[in-house]
Amino acid sequence: KKGASIFATLTNWSHGDAYDRTGTLFTLSEKKAKSMLDALQNGLDELPVVTDNLGKHYQGFTSTMEYEVPVELMRFFTSFGVSHFNEIREIENYPWQDSVVYKQEITSLIPNNQNEIWIGVFIGNYDRGGHQVSLDLQFYPPWGEGRVAEKYIQPLFNTVNIMEMSGQNYGRLFRYDTLEMDFEIPENVSGLEMLFTTTGHGGWGGGDEFNPKLNQIFVDDELVFSHIPWRTDCGTYRMSNPASGNFQNGLSSSDLSRSNWCPATLTPPFRINMSRLRPGKHHIQVVIDQGEEEGNSFSSWCVSGVLVGDKK
Repeated sequence: KKGASIFATLTNWSHGDAYDRTGTLFTLSEKKAKSMLDALQNGLDELPVVTDNLGKHYQGFTSTMEYEVPVELMRFFTSFGVSHFNEIREIENYPWQDSVVYKQEITSLIPNNQNEIWIGVFIGNYDRGGHQVSLDLQFYPPWGEGRVAEKYIQPLFNTVNIMEMSGQNYGRLFRYDTLEMDFEIPENVSGLEMLFTTTGHGGWGGGDEFNPKLNQIFVDDELVFSHIPWRTDCGTYRMSNPASGNFQNGLSSSDLSRSNWCPATLTPPFRINMSRLRPGKHHIQVVIDQGEEEGNSFSSWCVSGVLVGDKK
């Protein structure tokens, strides 16, 4: 509340799962009548539904007058089995890490006008062993004294299916539709930005995980963001991936370039300047060149958008 800088440090290690999974650190607001917390307690029927052009339902993807999506603080990806598989996959001259540590500043996303907030961690998982995490929050005092502005934090959308195991759908609507919603900016907000986090998924050769895809954002029909999110540095993190598959040509699966993520890394958000938006109602559209399905395989995108700024 006094202007501290805030960092989150999350340590992760495998407890039996060999694969790279999507992870998210998030907060749940109680500013509106409902949040993801209600669904976690009472089931998916608590969430508002978005229906795409094919009639498929997506629960809790956008904020409404009554519901607010989780505020994503950190998007991270587990490694291929760090810790649990270190001794199982011993290789000469490969000093495997004992865990993966992710640290990211989250100052603009932690409210300074509330006495209590809910914080959660989700990791997608299909293995009984799963993963373990330890979360540490660091608060660093400000450099000097002075007035501290109240933070403005407004989450717009979040397609990370935190309730995947309860049946919440994947973000696979972009092939035939657009993620869109209305939102309103109040008076007296300065320094307005949108933190946009995006990662592509579809883990076969033709899937979006391994193929660059254009992401675009329109606000009031004006293009404000156009980018192909892509990571080519995944081989840097080989020592955190003992259970990664190895191919005949010498490559490891964890080395392969991906749609804005790598096994054992963070994916920081893009910062989009929204200062030209005036107070009042606006309309946002997220457009992604999602690929076609192949048999039982499909691509999906985990995207989240949060407006941040200061209240004057």
